[in-house]
Amino acid sequence: MSGESKTEDHRAPHTPLLWLRSIAVHLTVWILVAVFGPTAILLSPFTKGAIVFFLGRIWGWCIMKVAGVTFEVEGIENLLEPTTQVIVGNHSSNFDIYVMLFILHRRYFRIVCKKQLVYIPIFGWALWVSGFPFLDRSNPRRAQATMEKTAALMKRTGMSILAFPEGTRNVGPGLMRFKKGPFVLALEAGAPIVPFAIYGAREVQSRHSFWVHPGRIRVSVLPRVGVDNLTYKDRDALIKTVRDSIEKRLAEIDAEAAGKTP
Repeated sequence: MSGESKTEDHRAPHTPLLWLRSIAVHLTVWILVAVFGPTAILLSPFTKGAIVFFLGRIWGWCIMKVAGVTFEVEGIENLLEPTTQVIVGNHSSNFDIYVMLFILHRRYFRIVCKKQLVYIPIFGWALWVSGFPFLDRSNPRRAQATMEKTAALMKRTGMSILAFPEGTRNVGPGLMRFKKGPFVLALEAGAPIVPFAIYGAREVQSRHSFWVHPGRIRVSVLPRVGVDNLTYKDRDALIKTVRDSIEKRLAEIDAEAAGKTP
């Protein structure tokens, strides 16, 4: 996937405007965390965590406006069914999350987070008090307990889950190996999986990069993959089916961007 494998070294020189834009984005991220975070922490118990997503969408909107980033969505109808879903996609940038907060604004959902995030002052605390599941990947038994608890909550409340099964932001090219957690969760909850492919976010800001470039992010929501009659033994085949669908769509979008036919 040539388009998704580009790095900041291929971009325009670091001009004064790029310096200013990047500084402004980083300031926006953390100033708004400092402003919104305490409010979210205080009000979350009284709003069942909804305040975090309300403020989170304002947070993401401000960041994207300052960054000069827009997005487009295709296949949104695949998310509109009023059923519990496990929504999974590729992950290459913080901007993946900002965009998905908008796309999923009509759903009751939580994001599967790695344990380390809970230790980030204010930001991590707001996620924790709002009921986000934190996975301790260094402790398989504890991670399994978290998944079982989350699956039970999904069945009881109709909550959906957003997860990035690569486990961290990918620097590419291609997709990393998918972790099994979100798929086991889908099997335990009996929830269909809705894959999505995000294209262009890495071009805006790659992992650990200070630089933020204006751009357009494209999100392609793919048809859901049912888990009826599947068991834990089917998890590897399920992972392959979902991963292949995302990888194929990214290749198609990449070819379209290059003016070619895949």
